[in-house]
Amino acid sequence: MKTFIKTTLVAFSFAALAGCQSQAGNPALNQCAQQSYQCETSCEQQTTTDSLKSQVCSSKCIEAYNQCKVQAENLSKAD
Repeated sequence: MKTFIKTTLVAFSFAALAGCQSQAGNPALNQCAQQSYQCETSCEQQTTTDSLKSQVCSSKCIEAYNQCKVQAENLSKAD
């Protein structure tokens, strides 16, 4: 249960950061945050709490979010 709460807080943090980084509301960043939340939720459902597998899964979610964020920021600069 602790991991679920932590995962939820991380996902909402990503969403909040995505919203703060774009005054106009960048839909691509919002999509990245939503995908990150779904990834973290999937990790929580597929792995046991505080296991190495859970940590690896969560790290992959963070890495995917960071890559998505870079792409979204590059797209917004191109506009």
